[in-house]
Amino acid sequence: MEAFGQRKDELLTLIHEKLKAGIYRFKPARRSLIPKEGDSKMRKLGIPVVMDRVVSQSVNLVFQEIFDPGFTKSNYGFRRGHNQRQAIYHVQMIVKEGYEWCASIDLAKFFDEIPHNLILKLVRRKIADERLVTLVARALKVGIMVDGKFEKTTKGCPQGSPLSPMLSNIVLNELDQELEKRGHRYCRWADDFLILLKSERVAKRVMEGITGHLENNLNLPVNKEKSQVALVKDVPFLGFQLLREKIRVSNKARLKFKAKVRELTRMNNPLSMYQAIQELKVYLRGWVGYFRIQEFRNLFRDLDGWIRSRLRPMQLKKWKNPRKFQRMMLLVGYKPYEARRVWVKMNRWQSVMRKEVRFVMNLQWFRRQGMIFLHDFTKKQQSLELTFSR
Repeated sequence: MEAFGQRKDELLTLIHEKLKAGIYRFKPARRSLIPKEGDSKMRKLGIPVVMDRVVSQSVNLVFQEIFDPGFTKSNYGFRRGHNQRQAIYHVQMIVKEGYEWCASIDLAKFFDEIPHNLILKLVRRKIADERLVTLVARALKVGIMVDGKFEKTTKGCPQGSPLSPMLSNIVLNELDQELEKRGHRYCRWADDFLILLKSERVAKRVMEGITGHLENNLNLPVNKEKSQVALVKDVPFLGFQLLREKIRVSNKARLKFKAKVRELTRMNNPLSMYQAIQELKVYLRGWVGYFRIQEFRNLFRDLDGWIRSRLRPMQLKKWKNPRKFQRMMLLVGYKPYEARRVWVKMNRWQSVMRKEVRFVMNLQWFRRQGMIFLHDFTKKQQSLELTFSR
């Protein structure tokens, strides 16, 4: 990126000339594997070179103007002005109308399995310039480098390219249009989608019909093991669940949150408490920024208490000596004879339950260390909603 920026004018002119002449060629993307969330398998990414990324993003901007107006209102994924919160609110609105069952269909390796001929056929419906269609075909068929060896790509659209979200939307818009034609209520974010229905019987029938449409008409394989018909409250969507028509953080997302916090608050963390809290704050701000729309008031308060119970033993171990803790007791107002009677084991998790430890490291102590609390963001959210309601 830095090298490209230094030669930006020269390289953009070169790209422009090659595109006009129809001789631009993409280079094979570099394969990179990242863990799939909640799965032992790896997600395949294709990392393009910088020049190819510039060209792909340029095509993406053109396609947005042409294709986006034809997308349905229930499609929220990778679209300008749309986000996950809007998608969750959309699902909540449908559930409140009595649609308590859903067909949750999982597409097996969607980005790796999209047929190239299907993508190009759908692009040609609105793009008459064959040079642009050819450019997209070259991007799809350019191949990939795996550990320094070239591999052909005969299907799929590698995640990592700026163009892949738009191409996936173009393909799955065919599903959206079919659902609209059948009069179904649904919500889709990329290849994650829920079809919402009023009974289990109807949900099973719709599951069978839509699965057949995906596999027979669009040649997109469905993962039968992960697809399910269930009550909406039992199906996580974009990290949330709807329980009693209220939005809450899904069990899976809470477990992932706690695992990350445990990693950042190990008792043997070598960082100072201030540094550890700064690292933790970065994660907490990002997490609460996404999940703050949840509507269960006590959830964030309970998580705040749990986080403090992780930080207290970490600080005790850093103080090391019980006499250091006695001096801290004096600073917060304990009398000398009271402090001398307290002897805390500084390397035991159980010590956090002692009332003296909780009193010394109370809410005000954590705020002085720069700590933020999730519950504060809940109050900000409620204040914001009250302002808008007025």
